[in-house]
Amino acid sequence: MSGKYRSLAALLLLPLLLASCIRLPSDGGDETGEGNGGDKKPPSYHENMTYQYQTEVDEDVLMTDLSAAYLVLANKSSPVGEDYTPEDLVALSSAVIASWHQATGLLLDACAAAALYEMLDEMRAAGVTDICVTSAYRSYARQQQLYETYLARELATISEDAYRALGYSYIKTNYLDAGKSKLSYADAARVVLSYSAYPGTSEHQTGLCVDFITDEMGGELTEAFEESAAFAWLSKNAYKFGFILRYPKGKEGVTGYTYEPWHYRFVGREAATDIYCSGLTLEQYLEK
Repeated sequence: MSGKYRSLAALLLLPLLLASCIRLPSDGGDETGEGNGGDKKPPSYHENMTYQYQTEVDEDVLMTDLSAAYLVLANKSSPVGEDYTPEDLVALSSAVIASWHQATGLLLDACAAAALYEMLDEMRAAGVTDICVTSAYRSYARQQQLYETYLARELATISEDAYRALGYSYIKTNYLDAGKSKLSYADAARVVLSYSAYPGTSEHQTGLCVDFITDEMGGELTEAFEESAAFAWLSKNAYKFGFILRYPKGKEGVTGYTYEPWHYRFVGREAATDIYCSGLTLEQYLEK
């Protein structure tokens, strides 16, 4: 991130950060994040971790003291609801978002945004410059619009996503052998929910996550991101800035979603370190 937009972003965010980075935990847990885990405590690798950075990182904006406000779970079994709106949303600097969002902009939680700027500065210092944000906060209404668009697409044909989600044998038996070229409503919904969230269950509604994209991806979020220098860097360093890979490969049965190498969630450096070092998903971490 250049000094020009970094300074501008800092000036715009400072009042919000001072007010919002210290947040009260939400209902259902205390500020250690133990509200979901009974008598067991989450792993505490962060307590003995030494962090090293190439740039002058403001480490205070990376930490949340394991506040439950940053460990909110939004998934298929833990909906946040239609009325849920984050309190501290700020507009991301135009310098960090994809060109097709320049007119409308993207919003993110203030503390997550501050940590994001620090992380992108560090990435650029390491020579990784081909990366930007293509999705951040998403309202309930916007998620509903996306869900309906995806559903219409899956109802129109038998897509590659359908073969992946339902399996070739299932499609052959129930559709191809029967001379059918379109999915039923129920099967189309199953396919959509394998890669997108039903309104009210999307993590994007929390304002705590971002989707990254590179120029080589041609505007499409695909697993090709896994081959990028950005992903290689994030895989080793994102936790140092409070971000986790939210939907890892091989954890589809836990998260409920297919592998998304581009989707990163802010949980604070303490929790991110514990999740990274333990190999857990957010769901598993909160159950400990």
